[in-house]
Amino acid sequence: MELSTGGGGALSLSVADDGLYAAHINGKDLIVYSEPTSEHKETQTARVKETGVRVLKFCPKRSSNSGRYLLSANEARISVWQLDPLQLFAEIENIEPGSLSVEFGSDEHEVLVFHAWNTKVSIHSLETGRISVIKSPKSAHHLGFGYRPRTKQLAILLKPEATDVLTIHEPKSYDLVNRAVLSTIDAQGLKWSPDGRWIAVWDTASSGTKVLIFTADGQLFRTYTGRSAEDAAYDLGVKQIEWSLPNPTGESEVLAVGKVNGTIDLLRTRTFSCSTTLTHSFSADTSSPSIWRERFTSAMGDADYAETSSSSAFNMSPESSGPLRGVSSMTFSPGGTYLATVDSMRSNVVWIWAMGTTPRLESALVHEQPVRQIAWHRSAHQLLINTISNTLPAVRCWSPHTQPIIVRVPTKKNDNGKYEVKWLSGSNQKSEFWFGSTEEFVVGYLSTDDDGLCHFEVLNSMTNRGYGSHAGSLSR
Repeated sequence: MELSTGGGGALSLSVADDGLYAAHINGKDLIVYSEPTSEHKETQTARVKETGVRVLKFCPKRSSNSGRYLLSANEARISVWQLDPLQLFAEIENIEPGSLSVEFGSDEHEVLVFHAWNTKVSIHSLETGRISVIKSPKSAHHLGFGYRPRTKQLAILLKPEATDVLTIHEPKSYDLVNRAVLSTIDAQGLKWSPDGRWIAVWDTASSGTKVLIFTADGQLFRTYTGRSAEDAAYDLGVKQIEWSLPNPTGESEVLAVGKVNGTIDLLRTRTFSCSTTLTHSFSADTSSPSIWRERFTSAMGDADYAETSSSSAFNMSPESSGPLRGVSSMTFSPGGTYLATVDSMRSNVVWIWAMGTTPRLESALVHEQPVRQIAWHRSAHQLLINTISNTLPAVRCWSPHTQPIIVRVPTKKNDNGKYEVKWLSGSNQKSEFWFGSTEEFVVGYLSTDDDGLCHFEVLNSMTNRGYGSHAGSLSR
């Protein structure tokens, strides 16, 4: 979760990937919070040299032995902070104005700077002071480059002239491993498979379905151009792609190709041919899945889910009148057991598919407002759902074999209805998560009382003044 980090009075929070640290800027104060679920919660403060910090990002913790680091940047200076205790670790000064993006590289000792107009990307080594340069990156967006899991080779899309190019670089030295000229019209992005075996690159939707599959060393392995029976005249192209998370043997078995027409082609990684196509439509047959409809239960904005028929769900899900089409969200559960999706044509519906030999629709959740965010727990089959709601702050949760729930969260109401959620890592059975907006964040978990009512139990709250007191709980 990375929010804007302006120096104003509102809390704008950056949360580490595992949820165990958070930070924000208040004027020239860098404030870092740790141990959010502990009674021994800690707040550390350091001073930045200038106001105007526009980037605040945590480096992912990649092993139990690695330290924790935080990056802050303004137009002219990049600072890397070591946590525990909070202190300045390194600085990069005299940055060229107009940089498009600043990121951690393969680890906490590297910083990537994408320069104005995508002229180059500079990789700064904080260990040696060396600067490696790659010219003509296609995009500063995170989909334009990626590090291979575990071994950290860099794959990056370039646009030196009229054609797209994929290059692979060695870790640390960034020596060139391979260079491939792509047969794309306008490559939209690349993604490594989580097992590190494959790189997928997809072309602009206007060219029809086109996904290039490369080996880890940059050799073209397959080109997927859609199902053989698909009429090219009706092929509206690819919106986005997503790999399944590794199964118990460590393999990513499925590549999901989300299309502009709202369907999803599932490619098995043994052959990268389409095994199944998922369609965002409600079936009227008797074996239809569990479909749940959000309903308001009070004038205060409290809500719950009621099971409904497929025809009723279809009727309350009008197609979008906006220009956006296609699959807007896809995310796999741990081990690839489930796939949750949102189709922008019916942006208020979350579709949950059970993977397996024959994928099928497991459930659908129909809401009053568009879905903003869906997030699987890191190790359990629990899905948090955020909708854009300017009534009461609430979180929606789905898990197999139980009725989905909507639970109020005791935090400040956000007038634009935009909240963020992020799970905390770890095997704690309480399954804690962050919930909040630019005004306030709370950390807590869902619990059920003796009467069967679900509550959000607050462990900590956070505002510009630091950690707050435990705010108790609110029921569904």
